[in-house]
Amino acid sequence: MTDVLATLRARFLERCEDDVARLQDLLAQDDLGAELMRGLVHSLSGAAGTFGFPEISLAAGAVDDVFAVGGTPSHDEVDRLIRTMEAALVRPEN
Repeated sequence: MTDVLATLRARFLERCEDDVARLQDLLAQDDLGAELMRGLVHSLSGAAGTFGFPEISLAAGAVDDVFAVGGTPSHDEVDRLIRTMEAALVRPEN
């Protein structure tokens, strides 16, 4: 992995820490349709795969798909995304 890509990947993981906290707050507030939630999951859906985290991309994409058809994601869907992100944060770097 190039130094530039490694740096970008590290920044993505740092952002994920903040995003997990935001998603947890929205989940706790039962604000699953919030614009912040929509923006976070849409961004995660695209960026995660780019930086080598397909599991996050898939989980975020599932939530993003619910928004795309005018729905509101379930607690379980958002919780699955959070758990997927947390697992990536504790996984050792390759």
